[in-house]
Amino acid sequence: MFPLEEGVWGNRGSPIVPHALIPDDQRHRTAAEGYAALGMYLDADAELDGIDPEVRHVAEVLTVRVSIYAGLEKWELMRTVAGRLAAHDPADAQSAISHAYATRRAQSIESARRILLEAVERHPDEPILHYNLACYECQLGDVEVAKARLAHAFRLAPKCRLMALDDEDLAPLWDSLAG
Repeated sequence: MFPLEEGVWGNRGSPIVPHALIPDDQRHRTAAEGYAALGMYLDADAELDGIDPEVRHVAEVLTVRVSIYAGLEKWELMRTVAGRLAAHDPADAQSAISHAYATRRAQSIESARRILLEAVERHPDEPILHYNLACYECQLGDVEVAKARLAHAFRLAPKCRLMALDDEDLAPLWDSLAG
C-alpha cells in the first residue's frame, strides 16, 4: 500500500510540491485511474507503486491514491492523504470534500462538518459543499439548518435535487416534511 513514512512526507509532513511526471510515471498514473474506474483498486494501487518514489507525493498521484483508498474503504489512509491535498491547495474544493468524506467514516460526522464549514467559507458558491453540509446537519439532528443548506445547494445547482431524492442521509429531513 501507499507508504506514509519519512521518505514520502518528510520529517514534518513536508508540503506537496509541483513536479512534472515523466512519461513512464504518467502512464502508471493513467493506468491506475483506469483500474480505479473499473473498481480494480488493488491493481490501481500496484500501478501507482510503479511510479518513481521521488514523485509519488505529487498532487496528481495523490488524487488517484485518494480514490483508491475510497474504493478500498481505507478511511484513515484516505483522510490523511485527502487532508494533505486540501492543506496543499485550499482552492480545490474537491480535496476538502474528500477529506470530510473520509473523516466522517474514520472519526465522526461532527469532525467532517467542521472541515466543510471551513471549506464553504472559501467556496461559498460550491453547491456540493452546501449539499454535504445539509446531509451532515440532518444526521446531527438539525433539520432546519439542513433545509436551508439544501435550498441553497438547489439554487446553486438544480441537479442536486435529483441526488437529494435518494440520499439516505437526508431521510430525517424528508420524514420531517411527512408529518
